[in-house]
Amino acid sequence: MGPEHRSERVEQRRRRKIPLACEPCRERKSRCDGAKPICSTCKRRSLPLRHCIYTIENARTASNEAYIKILHDRIQRLEKTCTDNGIRSSPGLRPAVTVLSPDHERLDATESTVSITAMGTVSTEHDVCQAFDAANEFYGSSSAASFMKEAYTSVKPREQAHSTHESIVPRAESVNFARAETFGGSLFAQADKFALPPRNLADHLLSCFWERVFWLYPLFHKPTFIRAYESLWRPAHEQPAGRTLPGLGLGSSPGADAGTIVFHSALNTIFALGAQFADLNPKDKASAIETFFNRAKAFIGLDFIDMNSVGVVQSLLLMALLLQSTPFPSRCWNAVGLACRVAQGLGLHTESDRTSRPQLEVEIRRRTWHGCVILDMIVSMTYGRPTMTAHVPDLPLPATDEFDDESGHARGPGHDSSSTMCFYVEFIRQCRILGDILINVYQSTACGPPFLGDEHKSHGMDAILELDAQLSRYEADLPPIMSWTSPCDISSLDEERRLILTTQRTVLQGSFLYLRLMLHRPILTQLCANATSSPSTVPTSPARPRPLPVGQELFASFAAGCVRICLGAAMDLIELVHDTYLTNTTGGWWWDGLYAFTAGLVVIVSYLSPHTLLSLDRQRVERSWMLCQTILAHLASFSISAQRSLKLLQKVHGDVMSRCLDKDQEAQLRPPTMFNAAAPGETARLGQDAAIMYPEEVVPLGLGNTFQWQLPAGSGPDSFGAGMAFNWDQSLDLITDGLGMGIYQ
Repeated sequence: MGPEHRSERVEQRRRRKIPLACEPCRERKSRCDGAKPICSTCKRRSLPLRHCIYTIENARTASNEAYIKILHDRIQRLEKTCTDNGIRSSPGLRPAVTVLSPDHERLDATESTVSITAMGTVSTEHDVCQAFDAANEFYGSSSAASFMKEAYTSVKPREQAHSTHESIVPRAESVNFARAETFGGSLFAQADKFALPPRNLADHLLSCFWERVFWLYPLFHKPTFIRAYESLWRPAHEQPAGRTLPGLGLGSSPGADAGTIVFHSALNTIFALGAQFADLNPKDKASAIETFFNRAKAFIGLDFIDMNSVGVVQSLLLMALLLQSTPFPSRCWNAVGLACRVAQGLGLHTESDRTSRPQLEVEIRRRTWHGCVILDMIVSMTYGRPTMTAHVPDLPLPATDEFDDESGHARGPGHDSSSTMCFYVEFIRQCRILGDILINVYQSTACGPPFLGDEHKSHGMDAILELDAQLSRYEADLPPIMSWTSPCDISSLDEERRLILTTQRTVLQGSFLYLRLMLHRPILTQLCANATSSPSTVPTSPARPRPLPVGQELFASFAAGCVRICLGAAMDLIELVHDTYLTNTTGGWWWDGLYAFTAGLVVIVSYLSPHTLLSLDRQRVERSWMLCQTILAHLASFSISAQRSLKLLQKVHGDVMSRCLDKDQEAQLRPPTMFNAAAPGETARLGQDAAIMYPEEVVPLGLGNTFQWQLPAGSGPDSFGAGMAFNWDQSLDLITDGLGMGIYQ
């Protein structure tokens, strides 16, 4: 047989390759022709049809038919989702796109829509002004894009620049909407996570949020949000006619209406915040909070951030409010920081841009930015870290009108509804003072504590005096509707509004007292630390104590006054919390815990400065300690952190009392001095002058020293330093490694 005939037989015997073999043929390692629904081998062996199956997962290369079927099924599911949400799918109107794996996104997919790159350069070939305006973002004078715009404007003819700007610049909301859709793939890309509770439960939680949270942090436009919320429960043909104003954030377009991940993330966060005040037993409350929190955080990612709208900022701020009551300090810190960054990227921190906005949009942008500033100040004090917004010039305060209709028309300053926004304005003013306290008292000493006797660093006393005067002026200038020193009568208002105003007064007064405590706390801390660290320096000679060095008498008197103010604010704060912690006019149980814990600690350490106690009501001091324990004992019934903090304070109190007892016994063994031999009527006066008489009692105002008592295992002396958490529950969880709010017992 010749070579040609042998070659033909080889060709005839060559086995046809198939992409996938059935399972029976794979097990027997026999030839399979890949026929469907049953291959010839299985048919010849008389196997049932159900045995001849093809498993794609086991194949080296999947079947083209099966892969196409999977794509068709996915398209059908997406089309059904769009149909259920009232969105018409028109595949013929969109160009075909390349199918990519969900785990791999082309970074140049938006090259045709993005006009400014991540490095701040202009990437358009057309009008630079058009690219700058279409971005709807803020780019400052140091950016390359701003430099290009300045150069381009100066060299381009004025008429051409004007005509181009007027005719080509697209609407900002349409550009943002296109970007959100491009980056996210689809506004319904995570529609499987759009879960809602039963309507009656949702309404109850939302009502709790309006009553207890919203009027403390009115970050968004309530009517716009309610309209979007109501649309979730209505079919498409019953949706109200007309559109809401764009750019208002949650509930409005672009990128934050009812069908977006931004809105649903915020909605679940609101449900979790409302559950904090809902009429539920502790176990059900903890379960509800955890459920809604997990749903809300599931939306937050790069796609969420790239929606890049006011609604994203508002949603992140709401998440930060919720995280304040959880044992996640890093999450809370980063949520606030991210909100501030997005807000600055949108230009919320300035009103010097070229855009003419409606009055309602301007007010909502102001509310949102001031919300960033408030939470930035709070978390910066919580963790003792630098602020992000203190260097930014102050934006005008928002109006006191609620703008409580969808049209955005103000109802006028004479309307009763305007009073609920007075709190937010006064809270912003108060947080500006907090920012000054952080900069001048705490952050200025980060690199080295100022010493009381150091003449080169006496500016600390001036700063404290000025800040205390600011607090006093602030308290005196409060409008009667918010004042606690000279409040106006609100008994004629309806019950709901009275509840809101009473809650606002309580929260504002509590935060004011806490600021005054924080202002003077470093001096109390240092005086008490010095008293415990140098017990051997107490004079034992009956001779008259030597006078203080020149210039130090004023410092000693100043320090004694600061300690009295700090202790007085602490006792006022404990009494305020005790009067309200069982009512529905408190700002939140985690705030009550913070105030009780910090003020109680001030009361305890004041025993280490007995000369200060001589000028105060000793019975009131002891009563404040008892009230502090009562508050924390109640919170301990459902909070692990409160339980541990109460035990910690009781241990510290026992150690302080033991130390004071030892000092009293030592004093009884000493010869009488001018101080302890004084007549009863002179005791108070001598107590006030004791700091001047004893140079050993005059100490530097450093913030680095700490108390000398023994702390529990796992805690550190910094627990009581300048970084004492403003977020009480978070700080305690860091000390005790607990679970915090997340688990109620």
